[in-house]
Amino acid sequence: MNATDFRFDPPERILMGPGPSNVSARVLAALARPTVGYLDPSLVALLEHMSSQLQRLFRTDNAGTFAVTGSGTAAMECALSNLTEPGDRALVCVHGYFGDRMRQILERAGAQVTALAGRWGAPTDPEAVRTALRDYPDTKVVAIVHGETSTGVLQPLTEIASEVRAFGALLVVDAVASLAGVDFATDAWNIDVAYSGAQKCLSAPPGCSPITFSPRALERITARREPVRSWYLDALLNLSYWQRPHGYHHTVAINLIYALHEALAVIEDEGLERRIARTAKTAAALWAGLEALGLELLVAPSARLPTLTCVLTPDGVDEAAVRAELLARHGIEIAGALGNLRGRAWRIGLMGTSCSNRNVVLLLAALESALSRAGHGVARGAAVAAAEAALASP
Repeated sequence: MNATDFRFDPPERILMGPGPSNVSARVLAALARPTVGYLDPSLVALLEHMSSQLQRLFRTDNAGTFAVTGSGTAAMECALSNLTEPGDRALVCVHGYFGDRMRQILERAGAQVTALAGRWGAPTDPEAVRTALRDYPDTKVVAIVHGETSTGVLQPLTEIASEVRAFGALLVVDAVASLAGVDFATDAWNIDVAYSGAQKCLSAPPGCSPITFSPRALERITARREPVRSWYLDALLNLSYWQRPHGYHHTVAINLIYALHEALAVIEDEGLERRIARTAKTAAALWAGLEALGLELLVAPSARLPTLTCVLTPDGVDEAAVRAELLARHGIEIAGALGNLRGRAWRIGLMGTSCSNRNVVLLLAALESALSRAGHGVARGAAVAAAEAALASP
């Protein structure tokens, strides 16, 4: 094929993996609005409005609330690299793939890292955090993932946050897969820095990532002995663009800003609490249907993340082949597992626009068909019936 003849026409998918989630027509339309300059008065007004939207989303009064131009990993690096200097002691809780990514970023920033390793599929024990802080009382930063997308664990935060505050450290929380999908309260839970990603529960295109810094965190950054090594992700320089008098830092992804603003408006139109309740109910229906298929879920009900479910693949079933069939025959995308679960589990997302009763029923019916062809005995129609019963319950 001649290169000039190439045309790209992406297929329509039902995105039920760990992200991205489906983007609504309303948000996609926002992308097509006219591009303006990065200091155009209309964009500056939008940035100020978005800062308030993001404060409401994070449930914070932090003035240091904005969006990083980049993926959730960029926001992760912004949070960790700004708060740590070479030689600083950092404690990172690792109970999955993305906790380990936090560890790697902290080590590259030159921190002395204590990794508190836990079992994949279980949350970090607050007592273990308390013990580690007693062993390393000079710890300046504690980092933890709220919703671990590699395992589907929802980490309780309030007790850990209290321990971190008592030892005078700063708490950094990865809320990439949890913000706007489950309850999250930055100020009430004493979280110093939290970040997320546009493409998960916010259902915006990837490339623009919300982040919030508490006054304590900004004081720490201001008092650094040396500048942040990343110029692009320097929090204070980024804030100089988002806050008055809006000085130039870099050319932000202007049309992605439009889309994120519209996605935040969609959430506010629905109501954040209603969105969280809807996600929980839809997840309960998914879990009931999966269990009716005879499938084992990795995480115990008490620690399960509603926005991402990790399902163990039955013995003798090729997990990649099932995923390929779901995509080819039904246009449904789910994901394989990461790390030590690779090849042994599926990851099913219920995030934002993708989180719907219709999608759960479609997935369960398609999964029943694929498993039956793979030789895994299932009771015909049992999964959909179980999900519908859960959805009908009060």
